[in-house]
Amino acid sequence: MFIDNTELRLEVEKIKTKLNNQDKNMEIVFRYLDELIERRNEPKPRERIGYKSDDI
Repeated sequence: MFIDNTELRLEVEKIKTKLNNQDKNMEIVFRYLDELIERRNEPKPRERIGYKSDDI
């Protein structure tokens, strides 16, 4: 019974470390998504197209 209990604890610890790593990876993904959204919301300077007069 002691051996089974130790094995279970080891398995639980493995699962915990996997979940912690997964949480960190998800945090990184969401951080990159936030950066992409911020870039998308920044207006880019637009060049005028068509006929260009010297008055403007």
